[in-house]
Amino acid sequence: MKTISAIVLIFDGPQNIHAAIVNEPYMRLVIEDIGIGPRGFRAVSVAHYFELNGDLCQDPEIGLEIVSQPDGTSRYEPFFFQVAIPPIYQEVYPDGPNSENRVLKQKLTEFLHTWEQNLADQGFLKAARKAVVNRADRPGA
Repeated sequence: MKTISAIVLIFDGPQNIHAAIVNEPYMRLVIEDIGIGPRGFRAVSVAHYFELNGDLCQDPEIGLEIVSQPDGTSRYEPFFFQVAIPPIYQEVYPDGPNSENRVLKQKLTEFLHTWEQNLADQGFLKAARKAVVNRADRPGA
């Protein structure tokens, strides 16, 4: 989870993060603090958005819990996935923290690794650094 975690750190960590990264020609990438996940860990949403008829649509969005590891690192673990068109919504813990759908979690983890590689290849890390610099250069920032 190197690309997403690096972007989160560029924006000063997950708490209160709202990072909107424009990286043409790709869809805007948004990473937001969404509070606490189903197992009690800090959680973020990672999504690409497009607009359709004035509505923002996820393509895709994934919810990630940030789980601290004994070695001091953090692991980003998926707990929901959604796409606006066609409408798809999936939960890893549909009935609370003890109801883990391991097959879905494995599929989402594999998807996440592929998406992360795509984000890296598409230059989103560089775009995130640029977004932070541009934000700091604005008056009142």
